[in-house]
Amino acid sequence: MDLSEMRFPRQMEADGSAEKICKVLAARRTRLRPEGELQVPVLTLSESLTSALKKARMQRRVRFGFDEIVEKLAAEKKGIDELLQKTKSLPNERISRLLLFSNDGAQRLYRHIEQILHEHQLRILGCLVDVDSRKLGEAVTGGNASIKVILVEHKDAVADVLRSLIENKK
Repeated sequence: MDLSEMRFPRQMEADGSAEKICKVLAARRTRLRPEGELQVPVLTLSESLTSALKKARMQRRVRFGFDEIVEKLAAEKKGIDELLQKTKSLPNERISRLLLFSNDGAQRLYRHIEQILHEHQLRILGCLVDVDSRKLGEAVTGGNASIKVILVEHKDAVADVLRSLIENKK
């Protein structure tokens, strides 16, 4: 996952936040698995990130449940591939989805996450949130839930969540 080559939503590039966010994402990275090659950004769960996640959930732009996320991404990819075939155009290589996951997943889960990130690399950014699934669930739902993986689905919600990473660093 080469952050320097990622293209963020247009609104973030227009307002100058994309470059700042790229620096924050590059500052702290980790391998998902000891034998894995993929490095992902590590996020700290701040108040601004929690607020952005809750806002995205209220807007119905957050999906949880690994199987549901996989099905949704596969359906979107199929539709995109069909459209590209019909129009004979090139894919839009901008991040429009954000896959966030807790730090207490099993190696099998992280292997599946690596597969998803590889398959959808042109439009999805994966980040490890440095909290356990209970704290991630609380951050997203505001209740007593345990969630290991979430998908933020819309470019506006993705932009809001990513901008929350620089709110306290201005």
